[in-house]
Amino acid sequence: MIVPLLLAVDFMNFTYATNPCYKNVPVPAVMVKGSFSYFDKNMGAGFDLRVDSVKKGSLAPGTRQAVVVLVCDFPVGGTAEAYVFSDGGNSAAMLGDVASANWGVDWGAGPDSIHVTFRNRYLYVDAYKENDSTMKLVTTYALRGGKLVKVYQQTHKAR
Repeated sequence: MIVPLLLAVDFMNFTYATNPCYKNVPVPAVMVKGSFSYFDKNMGAGFDLRVDSVKKGSLAPGTRQAVVVLVCDFPVGGTAEAYVFSDGGNSAAMLGDVASANWGVDWGAGPDSIHVTFRNRYLYVDAYKENDSTMKLVTTYALRGGKLVKVYQQTHKAR
């Protein structure tokens, strides 16, 4: 029996039009094996971007989505963003930005504070509310008419 090869975008080797530190990295981030580096002449500092995680699922029959958490490490601290993409097999389109995390040497939470789950055609995103590590924001998303829409949001104290 021959099993058909399912095409899927390789988000570790992908060009991201936007990134978590776009003000300092104003060019597309061309990831190779999940990393990209850029030197900002204005700041005189380098920025290292990396793919922290890729979680795949489906929000509607016959579709595939992926949540990619991109990290930008600053000279001290960093920032991360979770982006949702529609995976078309040989191309991907960004549907939206669903969570962020910021940290410094002694404050904030890293990218591992962003949790995503695909279940029953919904995307659940759990992350700290703004930079407050005492409150969590859980947001539920769905795909409606090809667009990512927020259907529910709840704030609760972090454990």
